[in-house]
Amino acid sequence: MRYLILFILVCSGTLLSITLIDNYQHQRDGFLDSVQKRLQCRRLREKLVTMTTMKKVDIALFSQEVRELMNCPWRLNLTHRELHRTELWSCCNASDRLMVTRQNTNQNQSLTYDAEKWRKRKVDQALWEMLPQTVPWSKGSLSRCAVVGSGGILQNSSCGAEIDNADYVIRFNLAPINKSYDVGVKTDLITANPSQINKGYPDLQRNPGPLVEVMSVYGHAHLLLHAFSFGFGTSPCFKVYHALRKACTQQKVVFFHPDYLLKLDKFWRRRGQRAPRLSTGSSVRLLALPSGSIPKYFATSLL
Repeated sequence: MRYLILFILVCSGTLLSITLIDNYQHQRDGFLDSVQKRLQCRRLREKLVTMTTMKKVDIALFSQEVRELMNCPWRLNLTHRELHRTELWSCCNASDRLMVTRQNTNQNQSLTYDAEKWRKRKVDQALWEMLPQTVPWSKGSLSRCAVVGSGGILQNSSCGAEIDNADYVIRFNLAPINKSYDVGVKTDLITANPSQINKGYPDLQRNPGPLVEVMSVYGHAHLLLHAFSFGFGTSPCFKVYHALRKACTQQKVVFFHPDYLLKLDKFWRRRGQRAPRLSTGSSVRLLALPSGSIPKYFATSLL
């Protein structure tokens, strides 16, 4: 009996030792894999961040490295975030300067078009009367901001409730919101491009109905337009303003401030941006950053 007990104890001790050794090896392997993963992610970040041109780049290898980087664990860098926020605020201050208002613009001053810098528009009495007194948001309303892309990637995402729970919701290019379960319905600010207006609503003066119907789903949202980027865009944007005003819609039309767009373009060009122009989304997505909040992006990228 004594030998049986001793045998059981020896077997139990051996089994325990094997288990502990196995667990240790798994933990060690996991730790080594984690260290190796972090080092690989660091190398990828450093390589991609230091790129200055896409010339002579192996696109297949570049795409593979981007996919690998997307699988790297994300960690919030508070120092970098606050530095980035401060730089953006001192440069552009989107929360105050995103759109032309009576508060940030003087009557009879000239607005310089951001894409055609030789073109200017005087803020005459007619234009002055079209401008809002100030921006359509309060300081606290941007604390939880949702920026929603206009693509179909949100289909079957079930993100609608989270989007509608935000304090302020930004959408682009008159994106449809008929699938509310995925994209939500709340809209505070929505954009449209002049080319989109010209193509979709060519006769606003005589037939504003289609645009009024499209806009009706956005509640009390403000429609943000590029009236002072290209000369060809000014007239369509003004026609939208007058059409919606005549129809007494809930939505109000506001215009991008060209000075803000110019400063934002210079900000990104100093950091390597080489595209001819920033997209509309890129100009709006940074709205909430200087306010001290972390906006949530749905089916959209930062640039």
